Amino acid sequence: MKKNIIIFVVVAFVLAAILGAWWWQRQQNLSSAVDSSMANVIKKGKLVVGSDIPYGVMEFFDKDGQPAGIDVDIAKEVAARLNVQLEFKDYDWDALFPAVKSGEIDLAISSISITPERKNEMLFSAPYFSGGQSIVIRADNQSITSVADLTDKRIGAQKDTTGYVEAKKYTSENLITAYEACEDSDQGQGIVYDLKTDKLDAIMVDYVQALSVAKNEATLKILGKPLTQEYYGIVTRIGNDSLLGEVDRVLRDIKREDKVKEIEGRWIKN
Repeated sequence: MKKNIIIFVVVAFVLAAILGAWWWQRQQNLSSAVDSSMANVIKKGKLVVGSDIPYGVMEFFDKDGQPAGIDVDIAKEVAARLNVQLEFKDYDWDALFPAVKSGEIDLAISSISITPERKNEMLFSAPYFSGGQSIVIRADNQSITSVADLTDKRIGAQKDTTGYVEAKKYTSENLITAYEACEDSDQGQGIVYDLKTDKLDAIMVDYVQALSVAKNEATLKILGKPLTQEYYGIVTRIGNDSLLGEVDRVLRDIKREDKVKEIEGRWIKN
């Protein structure tokens, strides 16, 4: 009997040791799985946000050379509600996502459409804005009355964007001109300038960009309704789950308070 008791005690001790080791390892794994992205933002006291400026009413430089627009105001709300300073950085579009992935910036907010391909490479917040691709043409253009008339037409779009992808559905890719940015220039260059001077038949841009172009250029107009419905999200690098969780919390709050609508109304005049 004593021998059986000793064996039982030994087995129980070994099992306890195994379970204890398993529990400790599990706790270590859980601890390492919790990222420090939000803690790092709090520690440095600032939120570093990147954007491709300008892009219509979404992001641009004001008369004082400071970033302004819908995306900028959204970023300000996020930073303020996280109780940190906002540092805004301007990037070319093709450099923006690499800056996110490398951790050079905490977030990117730049009219970024949420797509399955991008979700494989970055983390997206909940949508904060609904837009879509739209066609802008010259107001005196009588040959384009619907998207069906875009076949074999010269279309301009910003490169590496959903606008460029959408343009390929309507005309040959060799007739599409890719631009680094969707902006105008009085120096004989830019996507809007090329449309005004008949180097293009149409341009494919986000709806908010189309609104801005049509508002500022009396010789141009929007063709019909947006062709797509696209949702914009704020992005961060994969692994920044704690930061993204706080961003989503702020977005929920400002939507519930109608703060997003207030910001949109500040820049989009009906």
